[in-house]
Amino acid sequence: MELNAVTEIDVQQAFNIFALIGTAVFAISGALLGLRNRMDVVGVSFVATVTGVGGGTLRDLLLGATPVSWVVRPLELEICIVSAVLVSLLNSRLLGRRMQWLLYADAAGLALFCVLGAAKAEAAGAHPLVAILFGAMSASFGGLLRDVICNEVPVIMRREIYITAALAGASVYILLPASLGFDVRGLAGLIVALVLRVSAIHFGWNLPFPKYKSD
Repeated sequence: MELNAVTEIDVQQAFNIFALIGTAVFAISGALLGLRNRMDVVGVSFVATVTGVGGGTLRDLLLGATPVSWVVRPLELEICIVSAVLVSLLNSRLLGRRMQWLLYADAAGLALFCVLGAAKAEAAGAHPLVAILFGAMSASFGGLLRDVICNEVPVIMRREIYITAALAGASVYILLPASLGFDVRGLAGLIVALVLRVSAIHFGWNLPFPKYKSD
């Protein structure tokens, strides 16, 4: 097998690993919010699934990847459902502080999907700026759906560093030389996005915003 073929397989395997881990942590965040809204296990599983596959579905559709991966490979759906059931079972013992767990699970999902979205867009030949935007979009869409379904103010509408963290992680991935390989670029982008988002949660960071005159 030629070296280029081996490299392509390795990159694809890395894509798949990132996708599955990101799906799981986003599903956990959806399940936690479902429990916070006193849903039963079916409702929790539904919210977890929508959250887990939402960003990847939008990304794949816009990149023309049809059918969407989970339509022909239900592993992602299974991961979402298993995550929801486990979170429901652990609810009373280990997940007393649901909101804190939710924020950190969401941060991990955002970090993973901003890199994966940027990487997939780059592999499809997208312009670097478009690839960065794809990363931010795929990282935030699942959480947006989760919040809307649960009648919460979407996190991207709040005064928080959220999209900024996804843009930063995707930018690091895209701007690093391709010669470093997916592993190094992906890990660097993931760390930047995760550290920025977790720091914003912990320290209450937010960006300056314009002051509007009242009517």
